[in-house]
Amino acid sequence: MGSSPSKVEQQARTLQGLEQIIKDRNLALYYRKFLYDRFSNENLSFWLEAENYRLIDSEELRMKRSKEIYDKYFNSSSRYELNIDHIQRAYLQDRICTPTSDLFLPIQGSIRKILELDTIPLFSKSECYRMFIKRKGRSEFVFSGNERGRSTTVDEIEKLSMPRNSR
Repeated sequence: MGSSPSKVEQQARTLQGLEQIIKDRNLALYYRKFLYDRFSNENLSFWLEAENYRLIDSEELRMKRSKEIYDKYFNSSSRYELNIDHIQRAYLQDRICTPTSDLFLPIQGSIRKILELDTIPLFSKSECYRMFIKRKGRSEFVFSGNERGRSTTVDEIEKLSMPRNSR
């Protein structure tokens, strides 16, 4: 007779997707660390920035943020350039001058698929996730050294968890 699964294995099986990760600040920060260690945190950073972008009501701010996001993730000289196909790139280039709240939605959907089909399953089996499970409920995620300043992802996680009227 086989042994029963450990608590960590049981909880790893219940890790459903990106929404579940984002709802738990500490889990999101552990996931970010996992991605950062694998040099692939730009997908999560983009997804979070695009999610927060969708909630912008001001046209002026939307124009500014759309250009910032475009330059950061889709400019060929960007350090964080995402790999998107030519159709998605053309879509963005056609719409960047008159950005709507759903400007990044198609690409955000593609990135979400990558995260949910590739990195989240890997994360759920990782030592990083096991550390989260072991520490759950005991303390906040602890940043080491200059970790908070390495990416805007932390700020984006915190913005997403704030009530909309206090952003």
